[in-house]
Amino acid sequence: MQISALISIRSYMNKLYFLVAFWAIPSFSFADFVNPVLAEQCETILEVYVNDDHILVQLEIGSGDYPWFSDIIPEQYYKEGFSEADKLSRWRHFMQHQLVLQAGGRVLLGKVQMVEERDWVPQTSSNLDTSTVKRKVIYAEVEYPFDGKKHQISMTPPIPRKEEAGQPNIGFVAYHKSMPVNDLYVIKQKETLQLNLEDPWYSHFTNPNIGRHHSSSFMSFLYVEPYEVRHEVLVRVKNLGGWMDLKYNLNDKIPVEDQEALKQKIAEMLSHHNLVTIDSVERKPILDRVNFVETNISGVQIIENPKPLPYVSAMVGVIFAYPDKGMPKEVKIHWDMFNDKIKLIPCTTIDPAGPWPHELQPSDSILTWTNFLKHYKMPNITEQKVDELKIHVPLFSILFFSMLIFMLYRHQWSLNALPRWRKFLFVLYLILGIISYPIGGNTTIPFLTKKNYTTPEAKALVLQLLKNTYRAFEFREESDVYDKLALCIDGPLLQQIYLQTRKSMVVENQGGIEAKVNEVVLSTIEKMPEKSMGLRYKCQWIAKGEVGHWGHKHNRVNQYEAIIDIRPVDGVWKMVSMEMIDEVRL
Repeated sequence: MQISALISIRSYMNKLYFLVAFWAIPSFSFADFVNPVLAEQCETILEVYVNDDHILVQLEIGSGDYPWFSDIIPEQYYKEGFSEADKLSRWRHFMQHQLVLQAGGRVLLGKVQMVEERDWVPQTSSNLDTSTVKRKVIYAEVEYPFDGKKHQISMTPPIPRKEEAGQPNIGFVAYHKSMPVNDLYVIKQKETLQLNLEDPWYSHFTNPNIGRHHSSSFMSFLYVEPYEVRHEVLVRVKNLGGWMDLKYNLNDKIPVEDQEALKQKIAEMLSHHNLVTIDSVERKPILDRVNFVETNISGVQIIENPKPLPYVSAMVGVIFAYPDKGMPKEVKIHWDMFNDKIKLIPCTTIDPAGPWPHELQPSDSILTWTNFLKHYKMPNITEQKVDELKIHVPLFSILFFSMLIFMLYRHQWSLNALPRWRKFLFVLYLILGIISYPIGGNTTIPFLTKKNYTTPEAKALVLQLLKNTYRAFEFREESDVYDKLALCIDGPLLQQIYLQTRKSMVVENQGGIEAKVNEVVLSTIEKMPEKSMGLRYKCQWIAKGEVGHWGHKHNRVNQYEAIIDIRPVDGVWKMVSMEMIDEVRL
């Protein structure tokens, strides 16, 4: 009863937290917060880059918002747009009335660098099917001169007058010296950005509802999954100065040639801090990966192509792994990295039941996860035994037919020799023997195996073999994966499946991170002529994978079509051949 009550309370508190997180005034937001605003939902995207000597504005204007930005749209794309004859006056009007930037109380006038029509490209990692969404946008780029000593700028979108219907749908993000100040937000009124000239990390909007997801310089994520515990840390490089010797100034860039050594130095330092215990045993971490990351409209993205990084905004994501035999009973992180500037660490524990946020501080520095997963079932891999051939034994039919045979034997196998009343019994036994045929039991025939499967039986068999295949990749060590795959795959196909599955479940822009398949749907199955002893089917299935890192979920959905051969090997059904017909990422 206590465990059930705790689970109910936990579920209720999770829901309550997200409601509060959405409406409350945030000084920071927890990592599993999902921005309710997606770029795909905004007709227009506005990005404002504030630098020391200029401000760069980039606009992607959707067709629904053309009337609100008519002064910067060429007339060939919008009949009320500007022409070559009046473009300078129209551009000036755009800066004074349609999208207004101010600094020191004065309206800024800039120079239009580019205006062109482009294909719309989604900017977030949502599951939107872009193949069905084709549209154009007007891309505009405007550069404004700016005195970097100003502490405040404001931006005002087109605001409808009372007599006007509707409102522009503009999602915007502002950056100060490459540091994103806010997550994507729908701007509907004048908003003011307060610039921190000493450290852009702390620049902020005066509107408390406009904030940045990753606003803390340290963030901790504890993932508890079957067979593995992971501790993931997002850290701002500049704030590691209290624990490491960093020889950079605020306006410096970290050159590419320094980055690899710096990553390893940070990972080595962190491996000796914030120790993890599993079931009261301190565990030594395995460094899974360490990457420089950046935050943008798409969330946290690994920087896959090295480039010089501004020291002021450089962030590193470090993932430590702790393999386990199953699901632990308790996991603890003993956080010990606090100083005068870092007094609060946002943390999130994530398990199969969902996320659970917490805040660590010097007086409460231990993050504890306790296993309350009362009804959780561990994913397992089960061998598919070859069924022995079974036959139906109609017990009553055998009894009645035996009586018929005995009756004929007593009368020299002649039906005509039977008395009339015995002829009646003969007919009665015959009818009862036929009617009672379904009554009886099944028995196996030694040394004979079942070779014919109905479609539902074949579907269940193949589906279980596919599930076993994907579940093998729950394990970290390559040897363990191969051992588990060998329970359902035989021969040269073993290595082929290993390499193919690893490749197909990689999530783009995440440094080689692989999604773990949590659902397999076998859509169709068709029996094919056997090439050798065994079964052969043409199958189509969907594998749905998911991986969580740094508080975000990344999905991978693949559809496959293949001809699969399965064969008995040492009394167990195994896949021995797979001819891939098609593979599509959905």
